[in-house]
Amino acid sequence: MIIINILQMDLLLLPNDIQKLIGEFNVEHRPIMRVVMNELLIKCEERIENDQYCVNCGNYAEEQYSTYIYWHKYNFCGGWCQSDKEYHIRKTLRRYK
Repeated sequence: MIIINILQMDLLLLPNDIQKLIGEFNVEHRPIMRVVMNELLIKCEERIENDQYCVNCGNYAEEQYSTYIYWHKYNFCGGWCQSDKEYHIRKTLRRYK
C-alpha cells in the first residue's frame, strides 16, 4: 500500500495533460469507463433483441431468411417479406448518375 501511495503522489506532481493520458490507459480504475461499458452492454442487448424480428412486418424472424445487404444484416420472417423489403433497401442504396 505504501508503494501505491507513493505512485499516486508522484502522478499528482505531473502536469494535468499527462495525468489525463495516464488515466486513459488505466481502464480498470476509471469510474467513467463503467458508465461507457454499461451503455455498450445496453446497445448490444438492444441489437440482439432487434435481430429477432422481421424488418418488414415485425413478426418473429427466421434465420434461413436472413441476408446481408452492403455488410448490414437484415432479418425476415419469410420469402415474401424478404423479396419485398430487399427491393426497397437496394433501391434506396442505389447511386443515381
